[in-house]
Amino acid sequence: MAQYKVVITDFGSAENEIEQAELSRSGLDIELIRLNTRVPQELLPHVSDADALIVQWAQINGEVIDALNRCKVISRYGIGVDMVDLAAAGKRGIMVCNSPDYCIEEVATHTMAFLLMLNRNLLPQNKHVNEGKWGSAPLGIEAPMRLSKQSIGVIGLGNIGRAVAERAKCLGLKVIGYDPYLKDDQFANLGIQKASLEELLSEADYVAVHCPLNEETRGLISTTQFGLMKPTAFLINMARGPIVDQPALYTALTNRQIAGAALDVLTIEPPDPNDPLLKLDNVIFSPHTSSWSVDAVRQLRMETARNVVDVLQGRPPRSVVNRKELASANGGR
Repeated sequence: MAQYKVVITDFGSAENEIEQAELSRSGLDIELIRLNTRVPQELLPHVSDADALIVQWAQINGEVIDALNRCKVISRYGIGVDMVDLAAAGKRGIMVCNSPDYCIEEVATHTMAFLLMLNRNLLPQNKHVNEGKWGSAPLGIEAPMRLSKQSIGVIGLGNIGRAVAERAKCLGLKVIGYDPYLKDDQFANLGIQKASLEELLSEADYVAVHCPLNEETRGLISTTQFGLMKPTAFLINMARGPIVDQPALYTALTNRQIAGAALDVLTIEPPDPNDPLLKLDNVIFSPHTSSWSVDAVRQLRMETARNVVDVLQGRPPRSVVNRKELASANGGR
């Protein structure tokens, strides 16, 4: 019987070669178990004796964490950790880790690709040509503004938000930023105009969402916020679906309260095929793939496994996201 048991709860790939290689390089005696479920109740029979969990989208709620008798670390395939109950993990002394610099380049590039498609009306023009038309713009489509006369509002200026800002400036866009955790001098150093959320929504031609999902940001963009946006503005959500009130977004789009949207994330994934949002002609979708690249996937899998190795070998992992919860459970020590 192996000294340690590591369980992969779920992941898109069906093989474990990269993770297994990283775990094996440690020299530790580790048994790697793969499950393929996101459902907490289906995890319970397999995780009670696990020393570590590697998680993508599985819901690691309080019930699952209470069942972990030996677990020292939960390592997430990704940056966001909204699928893990951080407080429950902290109370049990379990570190929750992520890969904070994974897919920065990819998501930032995907954001700009969406922005350019929206600005240049590429989907309507492609449809126009496929219908056998040429030599004129599609009817009902207005000519775009030059990017140098437009602005992008970035909500959340973490690693990805900052990378988006840098790319936007290279295209001549004015960059407006909202992040309540940044100080004035940080905005100045980044060359970004600081704004309140209301000011950003009122001024920006493109509103790009890059903040984490938590209790403060759930439903952050809803009816009131859409009412502040220009009728010519576009929403780009690259973070998490529930940050945007999806019914309110549908209303804003159908009433042409805003010009359109580009979405890599939705409230429910995968969406119901009959979801009316999918039928709109002023929305561009990608299936939560903005992080996708050969390099990013390899980096992610290696770093996620390395977090586990570090903890099992008694070293601090490079990114612990529940330090506050761990400290609180230890009386603030």
